[in-house]
Amino acid sequence: MVVKRKVFRVAALAAAGFMVLAGCSTQNGEPEATPSEDAESTASSTSPEVDLDQYAAALVTDPELMGVAQDPPIEGFADEPVSMYLTLSDFSPSGECKELLDDLNSYTGPAVAGISAKFLRDAVPPESSASDDPTADTTQAAVETLIFETVNADEPMSIYRKIPNACETLTSKEVEGAEAVFTKVPGLDAIHLEIYDGEETETLAVGGSSVNGTYHMYMSAEQVTLEEAKEMFAAQAEKLQDTFENNPSASPSPEASDDDTASDNPSESSSKE
Repeated sequence: MVVKRKVFRVAALAAAGFMVLAGCSTQNGEPEATPSEDAESTASSTSPEVDLDQYAAALVTDPELMGVAQDPPIEGFADEPVSMYLTLSDFSPSGECKELLDDLNSYTGPAVAGISAKFLRDAVPPESSASDDPTADTTQAAVETLIFETVNADEPMSIYRKIPNACETLTSKEVEGAEAVFTKVPGLDAIHLEIYDGEETETLAVGGSSVNGTYHMYMSAEQVTLEEAKEMFAAQAEKLQDTFENNPSASPSPEASDDDTASDNPSESSSKE
C-alpha cells in the first residue's frame, strides 16, 4: 500500500434528528491507495523506516464482529497529525461537558505512522430487536478503526472515560424532544451515545485505548448496542495490548476504569476486561 500523506480526523457526529459519522475521514482529495488483500501483509510504506505491517497486525478484522472490510480495507499514513472530534449539532453542552468536548475537539497529536480501516456490518435499528422480531429489517452500519503511534507519550483516549459522567443526558433546545444520552462502555475508554430525535434513535460508540503511551487505537461504530460496543472495543483493545505490550519504546499506559477519576499516572499498567 502507498502511504497516504493526509491528516486523519476521527469521529464527526452530527445530531439534528439524525446522525452522520465521518470517523477516520481523510482530507485533501488525494487518490485512494490500492486495495490490500491481507490485513497483515499489505501495509507497505514508501519510507523504509516506517513499518505499517506492525499496525496492521494489531487490527481486529473478524467479519462477524466488525463487519465486511471495505475497499481498500486498510489505508496507511506517516508523519501526519491525528485529530479527534465529536460534534453535536442542535445540542448546546455546558459546564464540564462542554469543556471536555472542547478539549476532545481541539486534540491534535503528531503521529509517527498508522493505519485506518473501514467495515460495514448489518445492524438492527435500535427501535427493533432481532429477538423480538426475527423479520426486522437490518441496515448497513459503519465501523472505522484507526491504529497509530504518537511521536510523544500521550493518553488521548483517557478523555472518553470522563465524558459520560460530565454530559449524561443533553436536551436539544432546537429540536423538540431530542436527547443525547452518554453511557460509558464498561471497563473501557469509550462512550455509547444514543441520539433520540423525538421519533427514532440512532447510536454511536466511540473511544479507544493506548499501550505504552505510544500505540493507540481509536474506533467508532454506528448502530451498536452497549453490549455489542463492549465486545467490539474490548476485542480491539486486547489485540492492541497483545501486539505492543512488550514494546520497550515507552512507559505503560494507565488502566482504563469505570471511575472517571482513574489515575493518569503513566507508570501504571494498562488492563482491559
